[in-house]
Amino acid sequence: MGSLAPDPDFAGLAPVPPKDVVLSIRTGKIRPFGGVKGLFSAMNKAPRQGKIRAAPGGLAGDERQYVNHKGPDNAIHQYDPRHYEEWKKILPDREHKFKQGAFGENLVTSHLTEANICVGDKFRIGPDAIVQVTMLRQPCYKLNHRFEYKKMSSLIQSTGFTGWYYRILEAGDIQEGDEMVLIERIHPRWSLTRLHYTLYTDTGNMEAIKEISELEGLSGEFIRLTQNRLTKGTENMDGRLLGDFAVPWQEYKLVEKTRLTPRVQKFVFEAKDPSINPEDLQFGRFPHVRLRFGPDAKFTRAYSVVSGDMNSFELGIAKDDDSRGGSLYLHDNLKIGDVLEVAKGHNAKIPILNGDQAAGPTRHIFILGGIGVTAYISEIKALEKKAADFEIHYAVRTRREAAYLDHLPVEKTTVYAKSEGQRMDVATLIPPPEDCRNNSKTLVYCCGPTSLLTACSDMTTKLGYPRSQIHFEEFGGAGTGTGDPFEAEIKATGQVLQVPRDKSLLEVLKDAGFEVDASCLVGNCGTCMVDLCKGEVIHQGVALEDEQKESSMLTCVSRGKGRIVIDC
Repeated sequence: MGSLAPDPDFAGLAPVPPKDVVLSIRTGKIRPFGGVKGLFSAMNKAPRQGKIRAAPGGLAGDERQYVNHKGPDNAIHQYDPRHYEEWKKILPDREHKFKQGAFGENLVTSHLTEANICVGDKFRIGPDAIVQVTMLRQPCYKLNHRFEYKKMSSLIQSTGFTGWYYRILEAGDIQEGDEMVLIERIHPRWSLTRLHYTLYTDTGNMEAIKEISELEGLSGEFIRLTQNRLTKGTENMDGRLLGDFAVPWQEYKLVEKTRLTPRVQKFVFEAKDPSINPEDLQFGRFPHVRLRFGPDAKFTRAYSVVSGDMNSFELGIAKDDDSRGGSLYLHDNLKIGDVLEVAKGHNAKIPILNGDQAAGPTRHIFILGGIGVTAYISEIKALEKKAADFEIHYAVRTRREAAYLDHLPVEKTTVYAKSEGQRMDVATLIPPPEDCRNNSKTLVYCCGPTSLLTACSDMTTKLGYPRSQIHFEEFGGAGTGTGDPFEAEIKATGQVLQVPRDKSLLEVLKDAGFEVDASCLVGNCGTCMVDLCKGEVIHQGVALEDEQKESSMLTCVSRGKGRIVIDC
């Protein structure tokens, strides 16, 4: 494994870096991060063109989520792009993740690195901006999620491939192609490499720690760190390196595959490493998981969980007639013993009322189409245990294709088989939200094809249902997120992306290097939402409130008309 730590005597002066040139400037906004509920970051940054204002608060258009990163000492983060080639050697199975921008850097040049940068160094960028080196980056647990490797932050710390921060002493406009020149060096013996060695390897050298604490230009964070070391000893780094969030993608083995109907198969997966954090073991309401599989892990799909927990769970997956490869691969190619990656999904929108939360009696109406039945099996079983008032309406092509019918209570289930001329009429199934029968409050659940969801949405809107009394889920299909081509202009850069007929906006953004997080991939959760600045959008999915649709869109399913302007 590579390391930047040199011989520990550090007898010489740090080498002076050559005149350098800015290769890339990147900024980002705070977004949901790593596919983990409750985790946010601005690490996913996009390249910027033209002049960018650099002021003491940071770069124009750049946000910082962590409160301790919002100060002037963390205004700009730089990372040596040559480290990426080293990372590919250290973690070859994650080679595709090590590309410029992956560490959330704002600034990229050719020659600057931890070995030839010193604490307090001052650089001029372009004609006016002057910046000063303040500290190394202390890697945190969010990098574990960024690279989907639970030891990544510790590995970054041990190698020294950390990057560093600047404060901005004099404001100015900077852009790609600007010269970056060292104009003053005040601590020629305190390279960042030596700083790293002292803080993380030679941790008992209190004389060196004291000297660091007194270095002019050092960040307030590192002054406090070193002063605490002098009085209390080396801190426990586990909280910073490991965090409280489990890395979402884990390996699972297929242990059972059984055909249930001509189009639906049952898949049971078990965790290769069963030591799941107890807090992450159980699913919540309306559980789903994301699977990553196929050649070069090219497919990512989300599926509702029928039963189980994160140690072992069951999925029911239909083979899509017009599959773009996902369900086709699972049905025809995935074999018992095969391993793929799984991440626990989360639901980001406002949940429907739990029956226990309602002031009076509740009536639950499930309107299901095809494989959409899997979205609510766990909820139905929970209601059955409580002897709740509920009814199920299940539309299928033929009775033979009614998957999981044996999981539904016969006396509460009505099947509508198209082959028998039976048609589900949503208008007759959904009563007013305050049902006159027993003065109960009606809760409506729907999952199925778009036509069924639209019918239910139109009817509940017409009857005045509040959001807390409805829960809709789209199960997606081959055409999810596709449609008429359009253009998406990125507000921050002016870059215009062409979104073809057969790709979603989310796919196009990812292909262009924008790191937009996503979870359900069918418009249910809202994780992939971006800001809509201008233009008309054909909204799909169920995660956004009507008022949100005026300024936001779901990139996994919604499409623009003509040209739209977005901020991501």
